[in-house]
Amino acid sequence: MSFDWLSTATQKELDCFKSICNQLLSRTYVVRTIYKPGEGRINNPDYVFLSAHFEAIQEYLALLDWDLRKDDLNGYFYVMNTDDANRCNLNKKETAILLAIRMIYEENIERLGLEQDAVCTVRDLLDKVVTDYAILSTKPNMDEVKRALTLLDNHSVIQRLEGKYNQNSCKFAILPTVLSVVSSEKLNAIVSVMRKEDEGEETEEDSTD
Repeated sequence: MSFDWLSTATQKELDCFKSICNQLLSRTYVVRTIYKPGEGRINNPDYVFLSAHFEAIQEYLALLDWDLRKDDLNGYFYVMNTDDANRCNLNKKETAILLAIRMIYEENIERLGLEQDAVCTVRDLLDKVVTDYAILSTKPNMDEVKRALTLLDNHSVIQRLEGKYNQNSCKFAILPTVLSVVSSEKLNAIVSVMRKEDEGEETEEDSTD
């Protein structure tokens, strides 16, 4: 097997191997560049290690029913469960926030170039959700916003840069991994369904007033 090198790997390499496997299983993605306080964008050493030992890690994860994939163009690795298990389920407001983030990335994709991360604030995001994209009729409260953004951060879809997720001024980067979370083909269809559901709920509320 491709991971025969494990028998001769150093302890540091073994620790890195285990750390990256755990990271993929818990966070789904490993990205090429990350933001580090005081240093800005830096190359991710985990991405470099994963690139060097891709086949070994891929074969190891396959034993656990996980398929390791890579997107060289956009700079990330990710895993999918081959049994279609271990999915992360989002509620309606979390889904709306994810869709808005995906649409913001789509708006910025042509000018991103090699940077590949779109920077946004919580205030801008909420304006997009309710006004520009009209996915929801009212803004989620800040506890709901924090919960949704923390979940997406934990799965390497976004990365916080400044502030806290329950603050309007909080700044975060939208990572290219969002492209595989919601494909371009599905984006408009899902947004359309969300809008219809929200309009239906508004109609029901009006009829009971």
